[in-house]
Amino acid sequence: MEQPPVFRILPIRDDEDDEEMLQENGGDYDGDDDNDDDPDGNDVNYIRILIGRELATDRLNDQQVEGLVNDNWNQQIRTRAIRYIRRTGRIFQFSRRTLYRSVIYLDRFLAYRVIANGQLWAVRLIAVACLSLSAKMNDNIDDVPPLSDYPVGAYNISVNAIQRMEILVLVDFNWNMNCVTPFDFRIFFVSRFCRDVTRLDITRITTARIIMSALRDLRLMNHRPSVIAAAATLVAVNRDFTIQELVIEINALPINGFLQIADVSYCYNRMLELNI
Repeated sequence: MEQPPVFRILPIRDDEDDEEMLQENGGDYDGDDDNDDDPDGNDVNYIRILIGRELATDRLNDQQVEGLVNDNWNQQIRTRAIRYIRRTGRIFQFSRRTLYRSVIYLDRFLAYRVIANGQLWAVRLIAVACLSLSAKMNDNIDDVPPLSDYPVGAYNISVNAIQRMEILVLVDFNWNMNCVTPFDFRIFFVSRFCRDVTRLDITRITTARIIMSALRDLRLMNHRPSVIAAAATLVAVNRDFTIQELVIEINALPINGFLQIADVSYCYNRMLELNI
């Protein structure tokens, strides 16, 4: 079987400076809540368009997911890169959608390419590239920071190196970077599953937190964005739904058949297991 290409750039230093990043950025960040909800997000026809887009988007297959999950080095890459993405998101006040999409890019890259074991500088480089690409897709282009502003810690990573890495990520996505995320469905599900109008805001906020927490679980994250959004909203509304009650909630939606009960149930229960 053909082996995936190994990505290499000669490093200046080969050590991670997580403590520096922690002090610099102040811990994990879940994104700016103001920019996440699309104004059309509660329109049924718009949701149908989103469903069509997500169904047309290739996701990782089971073999790719298990290969990443069962590889300790790839798990370290994900953990370090996601930590960087969230902490740097704090600096630039990026939206949750931007941060989430960055991790979609990261996972696709790791499924098709190899970062040699121990090359932590390359982990920082791919994290920067994924975040910068996502920012260009979602946030106001006038507010997108230049590549030279992204913190790289102790690594001597040039703008040219980041641009080359961006090209590799773009190639892996066939230059189609506008991914659907669970945040595209949040208003739709919150308005349907939360029937207590006094709790709409807290449910919306809690749903976003759960979606962001799901980033750490690749098996969970590889489900369709609509499934993740539905499960996260249901967890935010009630952590004690039975399978029969989940069926009732899903079947009551104005669009029939686009959510499989088994998928929503798996994600709902997995979120509870992870205590998110």
